[in-house]
Amino acid sequence: MNIQEENWVALAREGDPRAMHELYERHRSRIFSLAYRYVRNIPDAEDILQDTFIKAFRSLKNRALDDDGFFSTWIYRIAVNCAMDHFRRRRHEDVDGDWQRDFLAVDETRAAPSPEREYQRHEVAFQVRRLLDGLTARKRMIVQLRHFQQLKIDEIAELLGCSQGSVKKQLFLAMAQLRVKMDARCGG
Repeated sequence: MNIQEENWVALAREGDPRAMHELYERHRSRIFSLAYRYVRNIPDAEDILQDTFIKAFRSLKNRALDDDGFFSTWIYRIAVNCAMDHFRRRRHEDVDGDWQRDFLAVDETRAAPSPEREYQRHEVAFQVRRLLDGLTARKRMIVQLRHFQQLKIDEIAELLGCSQGSVKKQLFLAMAQLRVKMDARCGG
């Protein structure tokens, strides 16, 4: 953690709203990105972002400041837990269409390829997302962190509070499960 952030954290621990706002601004895009990749819709990602910072600021007073980079690692871990909790809640509610609508929405900032190419891209992405939804919350999070967030195994282990071996095993099992399901869908 850099010196300036360390000062913001110390002030936030005392309840300083400016410091909390500064920490929020510094970390919100990374947390939102994680949340969005996990839930694939803006309203749910915003809820996870909000839950993450509420939980972080409520428990900040009880956290030690001894690790380098502690705040960014710690808040990212809270975000991972909030995303997994959200996924579990949503899975129980059996809500299926929201993320599909958001995922298939046209991004107006990019030039669109041919309609056929765009359709194929959406179909493949849709199938991959459906397969990911079939994984347990933990396996899905590990796949998301590794392949979409580009985190290393040791970073994932630290975020999830488990061993690197456990992460490797879960990632291997998740990828094998995805391969089997993809082969079955493709007739292979």
